[in-house]
Amino acid sequence: MLLRRITEHVKAQNWFAVALDFVIVVLGVFVATQVANWNGARIERELERAYLVRLHEEVSIMVTEQESERVETVARAQRLDEVAAYFEAFGTQDAASLEPVGEHCSAVISSHIFAGDITLPPTISELISTGRILTVSNQELRMRIVRLAQAIDEYGQLRHDIQVDRLVLSRKYPDIIRLSPVDRDQSVCDFPAMAQSQAFRNDFLDNMPRFKAYAAGVIQGQQDLRQDLHDALDVELEITHVDKAP
Repeated sequence: MLLRRITEHVKAQNWFAVALDFVIVVLGVFVATQVANWNGARIERELERAYLVRLHEEVSIMVTEQESERVETVARAQRLDEVAAYFEAFGTQDAASLEPVGEHCSAVISSHIFAGDITLPPTISELISTGRILTVSNQELRMRIVRLAQAIDEYGQLRHDIQVDRLVLSRKYPDIIRLSPVDRDQSVCDFPAMAQSQAFRNDFLDNMPRFKAYAAGVIQGQQDLRQDLHDALDVELEITHVDKAP
């Protein structure tokens, strides 16, 4: 219809009408392109929000579920420090006030166990593997997501490295560590005998920094990055949690 009208105007040498028809065509193409772009941008933003809402839910669950493990692991690392302080003070007046108890024994016999989860939220895996990480328009938020993904790989390598040549102290020193057949926390450690055995102290001091690296680097590190991402998602999605409301 429009092409036939332009042709008629050209034959009639009505150049004003030809110019007007040309403007109408260009304007129509421009408007159609803009509408398509606006619609594409709207779909992109809806997709971005859907991803971020899902990621927020995943991270929230992980932060909550992993907190008890973080607390327990960090506390166990502290118990190992206290045992080391007792060994250092053994034979002095300070040793009595530092003498370990049952929870210290449990920490010692578990100092070779690095079994905590190293988990990446599924939505992050999807965003990165599909290239849709670029749908996250907030560059700072996008970098936090990528940082967590990179850290998970690093934590996995760290855990692998510190597990090499780790020592099962209860197996190597059955004369001073008596495991409970019912509950590991009811096991018995002869701490004075441990303090007087240089071989045991050497092996303990080999295990201890490995576990502390695991506690601080793997478990605490993950939780810190999860919480950091969770807080950033709260801001981006304008979410206020009841326990954080002023």
